[in-house]
Formats: sequence, structure tokens, C-alpha cells
Amino acid sequence: MKGFKLVLLFLLPVIIVGKEYLPSFMENQQLEDLKEQFQSLLFDQDSKVKVTSIRMEDNVIALKVNVLNVELNEKNKESISRNSRELLPGKICNSAGLSEWLANGKWISIDVTANGTKAVTNVRVTYENCT
Repeated sequence: MKGFKLVLLFLLPVIIVGKEYLPSFMENQQLEDLKEQFQSLLFDQDSKVKVTSIRMEDNVIALKVNVLNVELNEKNKESISRNSRELLPGKICNSAGLSEWLANGKWISIDVTANGTKAVTNVRVTYENCT
């Protein structure tokens, strides 16, 4: 009986702590999986561009994308911005799951940065972009 009480005393804090942190851990894992899926969808094997974060709310999926190792000047910024606005909506609209998301009145917002901190542009994709 004493052994059972000792095990119970040990397991009780583990269960309490587990109930506190497990949902947060699972949510973070799901977001990491989604980040990898968006990386694959949008940039295939391009190692110069990385999806750095994702946030999901009721009506929006917000992505942050970073273009690595680029000397950002006005010409490059304009080029990256133009390419982002031309390429990203098409890739998102061609995804069956995301086109359904957009058809329900929701949207996807993609913040494009260079070298981690320098803002380049924001691309907002809605259902209207796909039709």
C-alpha cells in the first residue's frame, strides 16, 4: 500500500504538469507541421526562402517568409515584391485545401522579409485573387 501511495504521489504532479503543457506542445507541433507544408507548397526546394512563422486565427492564416542572403536595395526590393505578388497567389489558389479556405471568405496574409528583419511586402490572398 505504501508503494502505491508513493507512485501516486509521484504521478499526480506529472499528470498535473502534463495537462498544463501538453495542449501547448501539441499546438506548437501542429504549427510546425503547417509551416513545413507551406514551405513545400510555396517554395519547393528553394533554400533561399524560408517560412519562418505561421499564425492561425478565425479568418486568416498569417505567414512570415524570409528571403535569405540578399542585398536589399530599392531595385531588389521592387523585384522581390513583384515576384511575390505574381507567384504566391497562384500557388495558394492551386491548393485544393487552401482554395476551399479562401472560398469560405477567409484569406491568407504573407509578410515577406529579407535577411530576417527588413520588410519587403505583404501579399494578401483572397478568393477574389483566385477567380
